[in-house]
Amino acid sequence: MIDPKQFYRKMDRMLARIASEGHDGRFLHRILEELVHSFGPELNFGNGHMYRELFGEYELHHTTGHADLFPARLSSTEPAVLSVLEHGAFLYETPAEIPSWFSPGPDYAPEFVALRIDGNPGHRYLYLFSLRSGWVRDELAFCLNGVRFALNYRLKSDAVQSELDTAAAIQNSLLPQKAPVFPGFDIAVRSQPAEAVGGDLYDFLMLEEDMMGIAIGDASGHGLPAALLVRDVLMGIRMGVGSNLKMMYTLKKLNRVLHETTFSTRFVSVFFGELNANGGLLYANAGHTSGLILHGDNITRLDPTGPIMGPLPDIPLERGFADIPKGGMMVLYTDGITERTEKSGDLFEEEGLIRCIQKYRDLPAKAMVDRVFEYALALDHQSDLLEDDSTLLVVKRHL
Repeated sequence: MIDPKQFYRKMDRMLARIASEGHDGRFLHRILEELVHSFGPELNFGNGHMYRELFGEYELHHTTGHADLFPARLSSTEPAVLSVLEHGAFLYETPAEIPSWFSPGPDYAPEFVALRIDGNPGHRYLYLFSLRSGWVRDELAFCLNGVRFALNYRLKSDAVQSELDTAAAIQNSLLPQKAPVFPGFDIAVRSQPAEAVGGDLYDFLMLEEDMMGIAIGDASGHGLPAALLVRDVLMGIRMGVGSNLKMMYTLKKLNRVLHETTFSTRFVSVFFGELNANGGLLYANAGHTSGLILHGDNITRLDPTGPIMGPLPDIPLERGFADIPKGGMMVLYTDGITERTEKSGDLFEEEGLIRCIQKYRDLPAKAMVDRVFEYALALDHQSDLLEDDSTLLVVKRHL
């Protein structure tokens, strides 16, 4: 009979190792060896064999003991394999359950046990163990199923993290890594996602020698779904303006594409403007926060000229016209910047952003963006549940 206190301590150590150990090509090998070494003598199992699924078969990948107890390959269609695939863990103990290829020899019981371990899509593994006389079903089930659940959780968590890392890398490759150089202007942008990948977007597109496109937007939600929507919007805008299509046609066409290819609960706000070297701005604002043009104490709001993109097949999007005077600036942002609460309890919102911008208006664009960004993100977000993606973009026109 095993000592419960010692057994639970060893189980805690094993589960902690599964959760924290680096996941490389030998991770499952090491867990198999530790499992046999730590629990085999007490629970009367051993000769761990690890198989990996490959082209409809399971190939022997690693063993901790006699390699001839189990075959080098197992077909995924044979009854013994189907049993463990269906149940996750299976104890083969009756003559009908034990396959003909299992020949335990005189030192082992006629029974054996198997576990199914699920990794990344297309990566499934089996652990098979021989048994010795004296094994107890409940003790085996508790130990091996606990390990199986922990391994499955770890591998699936790693798979999700890998997908997020890939999405983050893709998103970082899409978003400009630095502000462009546009004669007569000082431009800076800073963005921070609330999760590994975010739903904010921004872009700069050189349309002509004296004209630059500027985009900023905010996709609904967080994480991977929002990041995929950001990708679609950025690629749609780039393809449209890169084909010399008119701004309004591009945005309305993009809206129809988003409506047809996304869930009705997914939507995105987009501000897109064409900035001339003389400070003239032609823009469309599809449900985004109002951009600001500041010149001294004068403030011009670039309010929405149509609704958000996605929910409706056609949107009544209009054009707007504005001018950035010499010595003035345009400020574009997402609501992760403004939906915050001052330490006094007052809401930060657009008024707080304007005060902060005015405070640092004599700084270069990058220094201004950094100061305002850091101040805003030091405040509490109005949501009690989630932070929000935050982006701030400033275009200052030289005197």
